[in-house]
Amino acid sequence: MPIGLLYPEVFGAVLKCRIIFVKKDKTMKSLKWMMTEPPNFRNVPEKPGVYIISTRQEVDHAYEVKYVGKAENLRARANDHWSKKEPNKALRDHIAEDYAMKFNYSEVADASHRDGMELYMYNYYSPPFNTEPPQGDTVVKCMLPGVRKPIKS
Repeated sequence: MPIGLLYPEVFGAVLKCRIIFVKKDKTMKSLKWMMTEPPNFRNVPEKPGVYIISTRQEVDHAYEVKYVGKAENLRARANDHWSKKEPNKALRDHIAEDYAMKFNYSEVADASHRDGMELYMYNYYSPPFNTEPPQGDTVVKCMLPGVRKPIKS
């Protein structure tokens, strides 16, 4: 498991967290993860990358991963998820119920790396709102932000 150090930074009304990792596994790709609280996505870049959607749990207030994905345009994809047109019913219902949520993202320019990182995050977190596994079979290990795996009930 990667070791992470959290450095909060405030930009206007948006708190971003920069997570710096100490590599334990030399095969892992280093990523700079940023975080924003929806629905404020104006600081999310219009660039390709991978992302994690997590919700705060009522019992212990820890954030738990619910969905992972990749995007050609991170800001557009985040806005799509938080629109009434979101096709994923579980995610749409969670958003409609106004759960405390976080959108963690990292810019990744290379499409094959995005595909492999999405698969790695999917395998690692087993997010309950992803209805289908990602395409592809090549996993690209990457550093992950400090968000808890879903607890199996």
